[in-house]
Amino acid sequence: MSTNPVQLTSLIAYVRESEPDSGPLDRVEAACRTAADLEMVGDHLLGHFVDEAREAGLSWTQIGERIGITKQAARKRFAPRDVPEEPATLKQRVFGRYTDDARRAIAAAQDIARSHHHHYIGTEHILLGICRQKHSLGVLALQASGVAVNDLEATVVMRLANPSSEVPERLPFTLSGKKTLELTARKALELGHDWVGTEHLLLGLLTTQAGMAAEVLAEYEVRPADTQTEILHLLAQQRSAERGAGPAQADS
Repeated sequence: MSTNPVQLTSLIAYVRESEPDSGPLDRVEAACRTAADLEMVGDHLLGHFVDEAREAGLSWTQIGERIGITKQAARKRFAPRDVPEEPATLKQRVFGRYTDDARRAIAAAQDIARSHHHHYIGTEHILLGICRQKHSLGVLALQASGVAVNDLEATVVMRLANPSSEVPERLPFTLSGKKTLELTARKALELGHDWVGTEHLLLGLLTTQAGMAAEVLAEYEVRPADTQTEILHLLAQQRSAERGAGPAQADS
């Protein structure tokens, strides 16, 4: 019998180490946060292998039977879902860990879709939103991959759909757009990051492999593995620069 990779004793030690000088109630709060993080990781772990099973051609009925739920319940749980409407839920569950650049990118995606009179937010709008954050890690990763971001942006704009006759007050994400947000969070977890930035949004678009953004990025020869390598290299450079700056220079 295989050993569970997550041991209770290790988690207890982790919480105690994270709150070494705190009281019992502080440790209860820390344990609550850790449990929530584990639940999110578990959801993405299962979602990863459900996606893998779907890509292998297995049906929702087969997946549901193996998990012990109906095919309807499996589809409802793992098919791309819309972003929750409630502002508090939206902020906490979807954008709670987003960096300022990533939040601005999503806000820009919405503004771009609305300005072009589209009745949805697609991967193309998300990619344009990333491109608008000129100094973000997502843009730096594109540039490191040899992409002229202004040209990329122009290519996407040129291919945008015609205006819609009606534009709802709240623009929904397309299926591929929803999947991008899900995979964005998953990529951040896989990399061990406790934030979600434009770099993760870019990886989410590349991993989705559906929608206009993935098509354009493929034409510009932006590949998921190479992009992830560039992102990790850029992050390492940032950390090195921050260590080299020191407290005195960082405050200047």
